[in-house]
Amino acid sequence: MQSSLAPPGSIKRRRIDGPTHQGVGSPSKGASSAFPQPASIAEALAGNGLSDGEDSDGSADDGLGPRPTLKSRSTDDIHGRLSDLEKIAVYMTQKTRTTKKAKKQLEVELDKNSTHVAQLELEKGMLGAKVEAAEKQILDLQTAKRRCEDELEDAQRKHKSRVAEMHDEQLLLKKVAAELREELDETSVRLQTKKDECTRLEATMSKQASDQVELESSCRGLRAKVEQLEDVVNEREIRIAELEEDVASRSHTIDELEAKLRKEETMRRNLHNTIQELKGNIRVFCRVRPLLGEEKDAALPITFPSCEDSNQIELTQTSENALGRATAKTFPFKFDRVFSTDSTQEAVFEEVSQLIQSALDGYPVCIFAYGQTGSGKTHTMQGPDAISASEMDAHGLGIIPRAVKQIYENTSKLAERGWEYTLDGQFLEIYNETIQDLLAPATRGKPAKLDIYQDSEGHTRVKNVTTVSVDSAERVHWLLARAADNRTVAATNCNERSSRSHS
Repeated sequence: MQSSLAPPGSIKRRRIDGPTHQGVGSPSKGASSAFPQPASIAEALAGNGLSDGEDSDGSADDGLGPRPTLKSRSTDDIHGRLSDLEKIAVYMTQKTRTTKKAKKQLEVELDKNSTHVAQLELEKGMLGAKVEAAEKQILDLQTAKRRCEDELEDAQRKHKSRVAEMHDEQLLLKKVAAELREELDETSVRLQTKKDECTRLEATMSKQASDQVELESSCRGLRAKVEQLEDVVNEREIRIAELEEDVASRSHTIDELEAKLRKEETMRRNLHNTIQELKGNIRVFCRVRPLLGEEKDAALPITFPSCEDSNQIELTQTSENALGRATAKTFPFKFDRVFSTDSTQEAVFEEVSQLIQSALDGYPVCIFAYGQTGSGKTHTMQGPDAISASEMDAHGLGIIPRAVKQIYENTSKLAERGWEYTLDGQFLEIYNETIQDLLAPATRGKPAKLDIYQDSEGHTRVKNVTTVSVDSAERVHWLLARAADNRTVAATNCNERSSRSHS
């Protein structure tokens, strides 16, 4: 019968204790003890300290400890880096020795295993009759053997790979050592350069010492000049103090003048208001527009005053009695001022311009025109067809554009005296006993209701009305043009766009 066992040289480092031999006369017991079971082989492998999880390089029980590593050092720490490399080289040398020692131990154990295999072969020949019963166990042993051979080959392959890595690391360390030597040489060169630079700096310092002596002499001269300048400064400080006293005196005089100016301004306001009260807090002027179109063919039944001091006009009405005789009846009307058909816009504004000043002084002022449709109210208050001030002749401006111009001229002058004015504008019309906001933005929904009320100070206000800040006369003219576009108008015999509301 041929043996199916592998040769002794192929057995890996495993120690399998020999079985307890019994006599040939007891084949069943001898067979079970001469060939150990697979479980006993695994126990034997574990008894030798070589389990499947053990590293092939013996790093678990070689006593060398962890492998040294390169520490992070600065490029200038040459000696530290050399020390780390020397430690790694010593560790690799000891590691090589340990590996060789382990190899020798493996060879001794291989010899022992070879002797044991010979004994097993002898017993195999003696127990030929029991081969059939033991073939299954032999197959298991062969499987374990092949596994051991594979593990041994893997261990040898890892060992060779590790040796190659150590060789590569050794070459790398030599290369690093060479680079460190080069860096050391460069550092030596830089050190010599720094020494030369220090020598030059010492020479420069000696030169600067001599320059310092010259500077000290210059400083003494400058100190003398500084003392002279200090004397000049002291004289100027005295002059400044005198000027400050003069300024304080003049400031006091300015304060007195400003107080006097405020007092005189108050007096002017009071006198101006007194004059306006003497003229009448409520004044009614009459302005007769010229005849237009077909009206020119008929005689004007109005008698105007003969001089400007007169303030009465007479209206003549002609009627026929029962006998067919024409009789004329005169109706006199007296006003504070009468403007004839040839009166200009400038003359009308001149009469009310003092009221604009009263408004700037803080008094409530209201100027409005009333009369029948086509009597010229819009022309008197705004101008021809309410066009913008930039599009009409200066002589055609109405009361509102002229008042705006006067307001901004006066506020500009008062601003130079420290006065500040904030001007806001509103524009309303009353049409069919309904208040309408002519400056309200166009909305799809129903506009807010406008209600008239009096505030806590007794001023008449309109709730929900649009208030627009105006900072220039042009802004006011723009508001007037916008309001004119929103007014309710209709054509009459005298005017194609006659306003049909009160605004």
